Amino acid sequence: MPTLDDDERFESYLRQFRPLVPEALPIPRRPRSVTWIWAAAFAAVVILGVLGLRMVSHRTGRQGTTPASVEVVQPTRPLTMRNANALLASAPSYKAAVDSMAFHPQDSTIPKDKQSALAVLAKEKIKL
Repeated sequence: MPTLDDDERFESYLRQFRPLVPEALPIPRRPRSVTWIWAAAFAAVVILGVLGLRMVSHRTGRQGTTPASVEVVQPTRPLTMRNANALLASAPSYKAAVDSMAFHPQDSTIPKDKQSALAVLAKEKIKL
């Protein structure tokens, strides 16, 4: 069993204890090369944005063409990326181009003894 002397010595030892103040944590700094990379990327995005706006404004500001004189090309073939791009380039507005790309009902060339999959699906009623 510990004696009174031992307890007093232990208490005096604990009273001498003074915690040390920790050193400040170092603040991590980014290398300068990372900062330059971010700056270059930002500059590239700004340059590409300006060039894109100039191209769009150049495309819409052509001399000699007015929206009234532009003829909308009606696709007679299946809609492809080339046809869609041609429609967008020649249409007076984006809405007019999209409206002209809409699928219009076509004459059915399905023989009498066959069925269209779309027609069968249109008749089907699904209950959820």
